[in-house]
Amino acid sequence: MLTTIDELTATQRASVQTFFNITNEAVSGYEKLVQLNMRVMRESMQRAMDTLARGEVPGVAAAHSGDLSVIERAALYNRQVFDIVAGTQAAIVRHATAQYETQIGAVKADLNEAVQRAPVGADVAATAMNSAITAANAFYESVWKTVRQAVETAETNVEVMTRHVSNGSQAA
Repeated sequence: MLTTIDELTATQRASVQTFFNITNEAVSGYEKLVQLNMRVMRESMQRAMDTLARGEVPGVAAAHSGDLSVIERAALYNRQVFDIVAGTQAAIVRHATAQYETQIGAVKADLNEAVQRAPVGADVAATAMNSAITAANAFYESVWKTVRQAVETAETNVEVMTRHVSNGSQAA
């Protein structure tokens, strides 16, 4: 149990640090998306200006030449966005999971300490609390597995799409 000011302060400091870590990861992911969008926009403007300099209309020139590079660039952009979002999400989950595990460990230690100090007959309450903690952990694990499966499925779909686009452009 948190019995001293130092223990309480350390717990609060760890929670605040976790919050800042998660916030930094989110901001970093946002910065990466902004940088990607700026780079893509700059490249698109340069391609359009180059096409105009040749006296062609950008969209018409690509359509007449059967340019699949537009599709390839879109697939690459989608892949890069997915990588940024997935990386950011994974980093945030790592921080949150570490904090969760620390907190659940502290709760279990506090419960064990309380059981040792409890009067006779309090075993039923302790068993109920342990069951509740076990159920919460099982729920957390099932949600975490579901999230991981969803991310893996999305990643597989992006890879398949990218492969099909690459194969289609090579065939053309």
